[in-house]
Amino acid sequence: MLYLFNALVSRLHAYAVYQRTKSELTQLDDRSLADMGFQRGEIEFLARKAAEVEA
Repeated sequence: MLYLFNALVSRLHAYAVYQRTKSELTQLDDRSLADMGFQRGEIEFLARKAAEVEA
C-alpha cells in the first residue's frame, strides 16, 4: 500500500514539474528560446524530459 502512495506522490510531483516547465518556457519569446538553443516546437519535449529527470 505504501508503494502505491509513493508512486502516486512521485507522479504528481513529476506532473507539477512538467506543468511548471512548460508554463515557464511558453512565456519566453522566440529569441530567448533560440538563445538557449531551443525552438518553440520543442517545449513539450523539454517539459516531459524535465519531469522524467525529477521523478
